[in-house]
Amino acid sequence: MWATIVGSTLRRIQQVFERFDKDGGGSLDRQEMQLVFKTLCPNFSSKEISKFMQELDRGGDGAVSHGEFLEWIKAGSPAAAEVYKVILKETGDAMSARVREVFQRFDSDGGGYLDKDELSRVFRTLNSDFTFKDIEALCRDLDRGGDGKVSHKEFLHWLKKGTELAQAVSRAILRETGEAREERIKKAFQAYDATGDGSLNIEELRQTLKVLGSFSEDEVRKVCVDLDKSKDGEVSFQEFASWIKSGTGPPAAMKAKAILAPSDSDGLEAVYYNFCGAGHSDMDGKSFKKLCQDCELMDKRLDATHVDLIFADNRVKPRGQNRIDFLQFESALELLAEKKGVAKAEIRKDMVLQGGPKVTKSVSAPVIPTNRRPKENLRNISQKRIASILKRPANEPKGQETWRKEVNNRELWKVFGLDNAAGRTLKRIYSGTEVGLVSPESPSTRSLRRTPTAELLVVKAKSDGLVLGPKAHMKQP
Repeated sequence: MWATIVGSTLRRIQQVFERFDKDGGGSLDRQEMQLVFKTLCPNFSSKEISKFMQELDRGGDGAVSHGEFLEWIKAGSPAAAEVYKVILKETGDAMSARVREVFQRFDSDGGGYLDKDELSRVFRTLNSDFTFKDIEALCRDLDRGGDGKVSHKEFLHWLKKGTELAQAVSRAILRETGEAREERIKKAFQAYDATGDGSLNIEELRQTLKVLGSFSEDEVRKVCVDLDKSKDGEVSFQEFASWIKSGTGPPAAMKAKAILAPSDSDGLEAVYYNFCGAGHSDMDGKSFKKLCQDCELMDKRLDATHVDLIFADNRVKPRGQNRIDFLQFESALELLAEKKGVAKAEIRKDMVLQGGPKVTKSVSAPVIPTNRRPKENLRNISQKRIASILKRPANEPKGQETWRKEVNNRELWKVFGLDNAAGRTLKRIYSGTEVGLVSPESPSTRSLRRTPTAELLVVKAKSDGLVLGPKAHMKQP
């Protein structure tokens, strides 16, 4: 009989472990076990929970494995029987399990309740079409107790009422949680598992975060510490999935979760964090304006002033606050769509397609004053500039003499300047007053080509001890 029960509930008990095993280590510590009891059976007292922990922790190591938990349930004590019934109900009722997953993702303090801000985040993630008014109505309808927070039981009871809004939320929960969410996390894990061995090397993940360009060195360090709790340098899929699903962690970790495996189906949250920039998990007005510009949202109806006013709107953030989080950003999108007279979905689509900030290419490299250039680089810099003036490829193979083509040395003195004898000598030679322009077609050039000195010398500026040959080599004494 028990073997049949075990066979049918083994996976359900495993689901409970995955839900409460915050670090993905495969066991529940004392704090995690207390959360299991308080969540599943809130009528248990602290004294009773401590007693259950002593019964469960047979190994005395302060942690409860899946096997130990299963043995405790098999023992059949009144407490174990009650927990067993709750597990069957929680894992057997598809909607109850999905709502529990929602709480795990959005209950940031792990208190077992969702406050108004957390509820707003839930609704905006589940259905981006919800407006300010929709969310206000949902929060009022859910919070029947008027204490500003909603429990799992209250949420589930509201869904089962079957109102029009409740049905819309139920459909969204079924679409965005369970296997659909698991599949997105799995695809993300496989994308970073370069070797395909089912494990992520933390150093490789560290490099991935750096390459993304959205994280500072300090953020990368915090993310790796938060993810690799076992400190063994390897992250299994179970660890990765538990980490992604958890709604707690430092801001840098929450940012990494959104970028590595977005919780929303279109990936807008990842775009938001990309525009926040390295070292930030919230967005300032400058970044918000750049996002609007890069996504080509700016026009006559939405200019820079309108964007600033939307960012400062008290429906987006309180007065005096300089930065906005993702929930506030979603509110700003609604105002952007309203101002442009388009659906919010169109704004989201434009942003998701853009993905991240446009890279501005620098027009020209900064000019370094001659007296500040490193001496060891002077030869290389001068050779490249001279080769360019002579129209000779800098990497020309030895023996090829394409430098002779279309030679015009009139401007060669500018390489050296007039503050030294070499530059003055070159300008005097090619100014046209003494020797004139040496043209490839002139008799003097043709005669020069017929002599061996053409391979050795074009100009000698002996006063500086500098010799310039036709292959643009410079020698210093």
